[in-house]
Amino acid sequence: MKHIIISLSFVFFNFLISSAQDSAYARSIVNVLASDQYNGRGYVHNGCKRAGEFIAGEFEKLQLSKGNGESYFQPFNFPVNTFPGKMSVSINNHLLTPGADYIVSASCASIKGKFPIVTIDSSNFRKPPPVFNKIVLIDTTGSWGGMNKDFIKHFVNDKNGAKGFIFIEEKKLTWTVADVQSAPIIHVLRNSLPSLPLKIRLKIEAELIKYNANNIIGFIPGTLYPDSFLLITAHYDHLGRMGKKTIFPGANDNASGIAMLLNMATYFTNINHSLPYSVAFIAFAGEEIGLLGSYYYTESPTIPLAKIKFLLNVDLMGTGDDGIMVVNGSVYENDFNMMDSINSKLHLLAKVEKRGKAHNSDHYYFTEKNVPSFFCYTLGGRTAYHDIYDIPSTLPLTKFSEVFTLLKTFIQSKALPINTLRPIK
Repeated sequence: MKHIIISLSFVFFNFLISSAQDSAYARSIVNVLASDQYNGRGYVHNGCKRAGEFIAGEFEKLQLSKGNGESYFQPFNFPVNTFPGKMSVSINNHLLTPGADYIVSASCASIKGKFPIVTIDSSNFRKPPPVFNKIVLIDTTGSWGGMNKDFIKHFVNDKNGAKGFIFIEEKKLTWTVADVQSAPIIHVLRNSLPSLPLKIRLKIEAELIKYNANNIIGFIPGTLYPDSFLLITAHYDHLGRMGKKTIFPGANDNASGIAMLLNMATYFTNINHSLPYSVAFIAFAGEEIGLLGSYYYTESPTIPLAKIKFLLNVDLMGTGDDGIMVVNGSVYENDFNMMDSINSKLHLLAKVEKRGKAHNSDHYYFTEKNVPSFFCYTLGGRTAYHDIYDIPSTLPLTKFSEVFTLLKTFIQSKALPINTLRPIK
């Protein structure tokens, strides 16, 4: 049998001439997926569904084999709390800006009306004032005598007749997604809050729905072992809309990861890059609400999990000034050392760091099913995350080409004996 030889010197030369093209395609994908027409890739106006259709269209252009029989789509559904309508918060008759001054909790229920505000802080929490039919502002600054998060959780769950709650955030508003509805909670930046908040007017429309989503699956058949697979994965959903006007675009999280996945798919569809193993690409939905797409896949796999040689999951690919983090790097030490060695020999990134297992992205349930998996994300640079500022125009893609070269070379090395990798002379 004739071995395929990967020369790292050739890879480095190829990197120099292809990096501009890689970044240009990545930029175009980020610009599309993080545009307003995809509604933050959430569940209002079918942003998530439309994004999945776009990705399937890219798979079709590349002529990937359909990963679910006759389709790229693997459908599943889940409950999700959405905010399709009015979103208005005024404190002391001062209208706040959603996303910039405040966010509502992901599980916030609908609420409408004008309410007095009562503040509970370190001066009165031991004997709280009456809160019935009021909005309770909980200020956790100062000394709480040990009654911190446990007290707050108990108080909010008990409600005591309160209509809802305000929590003060000191630095950053970070949103998420929920599959239930609970008490109305509003998180307000301290700098946006009046010094003496006395009254609040609310118009928040929430709707708990059952959403039909899709994992998007395509693959390239291997030349020698088509029944064994290398997987490259990324999630394409984000947080969506908070009201009619506020969008969480998700440029870095995770339009950039989909851009990396599609760049890898483009690279491996070239006949010169064919591998003995099949290479599959899965764009997961439902990651932000609790890794639901990847969980569903591991329970209903289109590829037998035992046939997966290795999985590489990517997220937050938009920076890289300080290198890259490899979750599970300390679990699969030999594979981590291989990636670190490639990085050192090609002089790509400042560092390749490792950590252990983490329930923080779509690799997790594969790891729990004994599929060797890495989750990689870039380090350094901008800090926009789960907020309205994660936009394409400020996403630098600083080291996108270097990360792309590192990851594609790692995938190639997983398909070949390590001793076929030749260092640069």
